[in-house]
Amino acid sequence: MSAGGVLGLGESLLRLSTPGRERLGHAGRLDIHVGGAEMNALIAAAAFGLRATWASRLADNPLGRRIATHAAAHDVEAVVDWDPEARAPLYFVEHGADPRPSEVLYDRDGTAMRQLTADTFDWAQLMEGHTAALSGGITCALGDGAAAAVQALFAEARRRGARTAFDVNHRSRLWSWAEAAPILRDVLPGVDILLASRHDLERLLDREDEEPVALAHRAIDAFGHNAVVLRDSLATGSGRMTVTVTAVTADAEHTSDAYEAEVVDSFGAGDAALGALLAAVLAGEAVETAIDQAAWACAFQHTTPGDAWQGRPADLEQRGIARRVLR
Repeated sequence: MSAGGVLGLGESLLRLSTPGRERLGHAGRLDIHVGGAEMNALIAAAAFGLRATWASRLADNPLGRRIATHAAAHDVEAVVDWDPEARAPLYFVEHGADPRPSEVLYDRDGTAMRQLTADTFDWAQLMEGHTAALSGGITCALGDGAAAAVQALFAEARRRGARTAFDVNHRSRLWSWAEAAPILRDVLPGVDILLASRHDLERLLDREDEEPVALAHRAIDAFGHNAVVLRDSLATGSGRMTVTVTAVTADAEHTSDAYEAEVVDSFGAGDAALGALLAAVLAGEAVETAIDQAAWACAFQHTTPGDAWQGRPADLEQRGIARRVLR
């Protein structure tokens, strides 16, 4: 079957990170990458063979243009509503080392996406030729207008029979669970494929002390998802990580093989998993193949610096899990 394409909605940021393990307060320079959950997922989806389109609002200045150029460099078509009065969003990263965790500081007030509304884009026009739509909780955290835009995108996608995918991706530095839960509960009935952690599901369902798979079944019952996807990343010591992915449907649970990776940079790993998962699902692969591809992509993303997918065709051939070849 034809894989079609995926349309994503979200904010992308310039990431300024300290080289090596330096602390932000002592760094003499900062490395620049472009990040953003939806953009990262779309880059991975494009690499795995999907047509990928990214809708966003950006500052009409050199920093905003840098973000749009990043999309094009990774075969993602950017559809941008330019705002000459807005600021470009930034985030600062201080990479941790055991026992010191990584730290993230956001600087995203006054950005163009803060003024997004449900009517900013013609969703019917943008969905032409796409068979899936994706967004996430980070976008919903940017304001009522952004959350309404996610709902409008998903409503149009479902009207066309396209799949919808949503990563809860709660960020406590952007909003509290008291703020997030009621908004996300309004979005979730429009979601076919939900990516969430155990903690996310506990807060959304207002339940505790249940296993993740049981919580996933409760979410399916409550919101009507076709599948809930759970990612388990376990630190195995000496800077290494093991990743598995579980997909829960109304009548079954499937868990991938475990993939171990040396952690160079953990940013964008969950997003790579989403992009790889969607590529497999839209190509008609079995759920077992889709989650295995997602787990491998998540592990692989830990091995490269920056947020964006950097896999090569030979990487996929070596793992023997991809039916398609990277462009």
